[in-house]
Amino acid sequence: MKNRQFGWAKWLIIGGMLLLVALPLYAQEDAAEGSSDAEMSEEEAPEIPFYSSADGFNVPVLTTWVDESDDKTAFFLNPDLQARIVTTATGEGDDPTEVAAEALGATITSEPIFSNRVNTADGTWEQRYYDEGNSNVSILSKIEEGRRYVIAFIEDDPEVAVYMPLVDRTWEEDTTLPGIEQAIESLGIAAIDELPEPTIETVSLPSGDWESATYDIDGTTVTGYGLNFGVTDYVAIAIGDADATQMVDAYNYTLLGGFFITSDNTAYLYLGLAVTAAIFIVLLGSIWLRWRNARRDLSTVEQLASD
Repeated sequence: MKNRQFGWAKWLIIGGMLLLVALPLYAQEDAAEGSSDAEMSEEEAPEIPFYSSADGFNVPVLTTWVDESDDKTAFFLNPDLQARIVTTATGEGDDPTEVAAEALGATITSEPIFSNRVNTADGTWEQRYYDEGNSNVSILSKIEEGRRYVIAFIEDDPEVAVYMPLVDRTWEEDTTLPGIEQAIESLGIAAIDELPEPTIETVSLPSGDWESATYDIDGTTVTGYGLNFGVTDYVAIAIGDADATQMVDAYNYTLLGGFFITSDNTAYLYLGLAVTAAIFIVLLGSIWLRWRNARRDLSTVEQLASD
């Protein structure tokens, strides 16, 4: 009878362990079914294709650009615009300019015409801007989880120069004009107090409604585009009489659409397994102690009965 009681306890433990293993799988399937139902109920929402890197970051695919991405680097080019956009990851201590130049297939030898750090909704980014003659380069990078993530844009059109700076929003007015003017001054194009009155319009792009301001600076057309996103204004500055809206939309769509990192949760998985194993060990110990105490009690009762 004692062995039969222990046998029942053993099968009870095994059944409980199987149940604990099966419950997360069932919950995952149930969540997936719920997600599918939600997706079916939102059929009208546009589906955004994403590129997922083996290095753990994700960016929207620029469907109207040529996609030359590999398993680790997102790379899109537009021959008509003579522009390229790249997103990649590297070591925390690597120089973002060298990383961007290699990924873009470009040569960057000059000092940045402007650089600083800017706070956005997803962290602090370092930005650098270069004028390489016929090529103009915008580089953003940030460090997260021991990796440096780099988003870079280059255009090689000799008729126009395009830069894509981010500006901390420090004003209360419902306009992006202060950010546009600040970017023009930071890039060394003209001082804010020397800017003429601009022609202001609203430009509707897939990434949102942008405010544009066009200036005539010493006979050169300079157009700024601004879009507010929380504490940050996304700005593009185009020097020259050319339509830069496709480049503006594509580069900022990469950020706004948007760039995100898939965290590595392996450590938490192992921690969860360790905690589960500890719980099972405690459970087994508790059952064994109860069984041992029950045997002692039974022995005591049998001894009293025999007396």
